[in-house]
Amino acid sequence: MVQGTAGWQEEPPCIWALAGVLSFRPCDRHYECEACPLFQALSGGPAGAEASELEVPVATVAHAALEHQVNAYLARLVAGCTLHLDRAYSSGHWWVDSSQAHQVTLGIEGHVLRALQPVDDIVTPRGGVWLRRPDPCGWILRGRVSVPLHAPLSGEVEQVNPRYLAGVKAPGTFADGDEWLLRVTPHENPETVPGLYRGAEALAWHLKNIQLLQRSLREALEQQAADSVGATLADGGEPTLNLEAVLGRARFEAVVDRMFRIHSS
Repeated sequence: MVQGTAGWQEEPPCIWALAGVLSFRPCDRHYECEACPLFQALSGGPAGAEASELEVPVATVAHAALEHQVNAYLARLVAGCTLHLDRAYSSGHWWVDSSQAHQVTLGIEGHVLRALQPVDDIVTPRGGVWLRRPDPCGWILRGRVSVPLHAPLSGEVEQVNPRYLAGVKAPGTFADGDEWLLRVTPHENPETVPGLYRGAEALAWHLKNIQLLQRSLREALEQQAADSVGATLADGGEPTLNLEAVLGRARFEAVVDRMFRIHSS
């Protein structure tokens, strides 16, 4: 867990910096990675099947200061979160570490936990429960929103991390997503489980979610500007890491719905 906001950058990091491939490098293309020579060079071309689905943010007529606000807030939101390329990632926002023989470690993506702050509770299966992919196995509770957590693979829960559950709810604590939540004895080979993203596909999946957050922030601030309402990105000089307070309830709940595909057909 990350305490406070000290040392955060004012510009969002390059996706390769989030993945630990580069030292900190700001993204000067606002996550329009398909046209970025560095992204293409490091990924060896378009990022697999997911790359073709990347959504490029729509052009904005807002003042440059508004764009700076969006990017600065996004940088704060993902500060300290790391994308580990030696792990797999699921569409349900789990990270999956299968490096230990006969055991898989599961955690929740850091930027997703940040977007949901403040979290009221995380309901998890208890030890001994058998998970069946892709059935729901838990919930993230946050205000009016209950986010289902779908099992990324089938297996038996061996351990639940109580420190994680306590820490994610602690006031002033911002989850970085690197703490494990469940340890599972798999009932299927994690290397062949469908629906898990690895390598370049994991980068492309991560980008799609960052772009969704970026686009929603931009739309919210543009609406505030049109309504002559002051921007709500900060409170008393400190960033407001309550995305609902920035986006408004309806837009926030729509973002959560899209991120977790709660009402997808």
